Amino acid sequence: MVGKLFIDGKDAFSEYGVFVEQYGYKALIQMPGFKNVTTTEWEEYDGEEADLMNPLLDSKTFGIQFCITDAVGAGDLYELISDKAYHIFEFKELARSYKLRLVSNPSYSTFIKAGKFTLNFSDDFPPVVPSDETDTEALDEYNMLLNESPLSSAPSGFKQKGYTLDDVDFSLFGVYLTEGTVDNLHKAPEVRSNLKTDSKSIAGMKYDDENVNYRAKDTVLNLFILADNIGDFWKRWNALFTILLQPEQRSIYMEDTLEEYECYYKSNSVTKFDILPNGKIWCEFTVTMRLTNTRPTGNYLVLATEDGELVITEEDESVIVIRV
Repeated sequence: MVGKLFIDGKDAFSEYGVFVEQYGYKALIQMPGFKNVTTTEWEEYDGEEADLMNPLLDSKTFGIQFCITDAVGAGDLYELISDKAYHIFEFKELARSYKLRLVSNPSYSTFIKAGKFTLNFSDDFPPVVPSDETDTEALDEYNMLLNESPLSSAPSGFKQKGYTLDDVDFSLFGVYLTEGTVDNLHKAPEVRSNLKTDSKSIAGMKYDDENVNYRAKDTVLNLFILADNIGDFWKRWNALFTILLQPEQRSIYMEDTLEEYECYYKSNSVTKFDILPNGKIWCEFTVTMRLTNTRPTGNYLVLATEDGELVITEEDESVIVIRV
């Protein structure tokens, strides 16, 4: 465990007998959510309008579980991280350093000398997608700049295609969409309530049945990365979030359903992050997207010529539609 974690330049295991428990990195790497996005609903339209001119990531609070080989060392560690608000945690296995602020110690248990404890930290320096207006000199050095491009081709052995984000196939991020994602997208959004009258003098209720309009909805993308090493993982992870966190709406397309969804990023949750014995990185995570207009519709085919020209009827100049 020596050489895996340094706190303010001191080896956490050598100095305090402390190391991160297996799977303990998942909350650390998790991307924070956007700060509140201003939205407007129009009664006559489905969904909502969102102000995404300059979306900003929030800070995040999370826990890291540690193991300790000598309970006395925990006291020395507490003394180190209590002398000032921020401390530099260098995680060699992640090839990343974080500037973290201690928030609380929600759990602590020991048996003889060994034990486990959880420390909650705040990461106040979220990643930034640079733009022409970004003042990079004003950023803290621990605000990582997200400017990674997708891969030029899918990784060797990649077997999934046909799902795109802003016209970029997910395979070019080296990211798999897993079971449940398409079902989540297919779920109909909540119906926006119309004017209704409920009186004690009449049975039932009077409801304005002129129109049915739908609200915006949140949907969860279930995703998976299996990377060759930590450098490969960060390339895939950062390329995906470089696009997800851009200003304005994103577009997700599903080839098997022929559906396109306008949406924007809300939050991320990592359910499993493991560094395997062979150095490969196994990461299961979800991304919650806000779909701004998802009125349920049927699928149709239209008749066209070999040149791609639509066939128009002579009578009323309509296209010929075939229900799928």
